[in-house]
Amino acid sequence: MHILLVNDDGVHAKGIRALAEALAPYHRVTVIAPEHQQSAQSHALTIETPIRMHEWSEKGANPLYLSLTGTPTDCVKFAMSFYLKEDKPDLLISGINAGLNVGSDVLYSGTVSAAMEGLYYDIPCWALSVDKLSDERLEEIMPFILEYLQKVFIDGQFIGLLNMNFPAKGPCTWDNCKVCVQGMEYYDEIIEDCVDRKGDHYYWIGGTHRYDKTATQTDVTSIRQGNITVTPLTWRQDDNFGHEQLFHILYRD
Repeated sequence: MHILLVNDDGVHAKGIRALAEALAPYHRVTVIAPEHQQSAQSHALTIETPIRMHEWSEKGANPLYLSLTGTPTDCVKFAMSFYLKEDKPDLLISGINAGLNVGSDVLYSGTVSAAMEGLYYDIPCWALSVDKLSDERLEEIMPFILEYLQKVFIDGQFIGLLNMNFPAKGPCTWDNCKVCVQGMEYYDEIIEDCVDRKGDHYYWIGGTHRYDKTATQTDVTSIRQGNITVTPLTWRQDDNFGHEQLFHILYRD
């Protein structure tokens, strides 16, 4: 299998390097990732400035490492529309991201958006994230990732997009891997108002995270319970209720 790896943490990030090395003994791996950190870039494209490619391994190497001076979505477009146009990968994996991508935070995630971009090219896609990434946690989750790849994407021939998140600790087994619907993340004090030494204001976007522990079981609640969460996603954003409401407003007479 030919696997394209992308991420939003950059080509030198620990997560993508560990995944590439783990996959390479069994598959051909091409890494095309941002040259620098690109977290929270969502589905952004670079259209006002040129992007440049740099090679970080010898041609023909496995894994093959390339970087772009652009966003995660730039990397997928570059790979699928140009660099790998005649050598189409069988699977796109985005990650392994340092930090969770669950609930409404998926909207801002460069990791998930890169995987979402792959759907336009008719290949299965997989976004991988882990809370509190470390060498020890990567060692724990990697066997399960390889097993999941074999069962779902190779044997099962899954053709869509899966968003998988690992908790910071705990077992990595099929028993604690849960298929979930997408939930909601909440933040308080989102804008931090700061003052520099000249008395001028500047601002940080962030916030204090909270979540509704009584909410219906979702990826947000399940990951906090120590489960591995898997949520099938799509790029479509149709609102069926909105369609019905608009039809009623416009044509109720």
